[in-house]
Amino acid sequence: MKHITVMLLTDSAVLTAGLRAIISATKEVSVTTLTVTAEEAEARIGVTRPAVVIADPLLLPPPTVNAIRNNCEWRPAFISFAAVPLPKAIANAYDANMLLTDTKEEIIGTITRLTAEAEAQPDSSRELSPREKDVVVGIVKGLSNKEIAAEINVSVNTVMTHRRNIAAKLQIHSAAGLTIYAIVSKLVNIEDIKDTVS
Repeated sequence: MKHITVMLLTDSAVLTAGLRAIISATKEVSVTTLTVTAEEAEARIGVTRPAVVIADPLLLPPPTVNAIRNNCEWRPAFISFAAVPLPKAIANAYDANMLLTDTKEEIIGTITRLTAEAEAQPDSSRELSPREKDVVVGIVKGLSNKEIAAEINVSVNTVMTHRRNIAAKLQIHSAAGLTIYAIVSKLVNIEDIKDTVS
């Protein structure tokens, strides 16, 4: 039995309890459900790496979904969960859309389909996201976490999360090793490194 993590982003205790009960009842997969607030969604997605994010589109609007996708090194499936059909501009930002009137079978079917599609995609778990590449460049430049955060406009905690993810993906745990990686990957020029060393 495979295991997936499903993140729920809703401010309704009733919806949360109902979705947890439906998702946990599935026999095909073992599921861990996490409930988060809109403020912590982006940071928690990077740390917990859910396979599926089910969200109220008012709490996770399309620009935020797109920003999270751009910063993720893997591709979680985003599912909107709403009381009424969404306008196309909003619905198209999500991989699937569910309604309060959907049956248990339809909800489980949507989640199962999206996780199967994700498994069929080539493994890019060792590829760095654009944000992680920015963090590597900052490390190579000798910047502190605080300076990197200011340069790429994220929090220091986000930079620390990216650093952990980079080390886990590349199995490189030193600035010297990351410098070699950055040169080989053409993230920086060797001339730029010489200027910072001398």
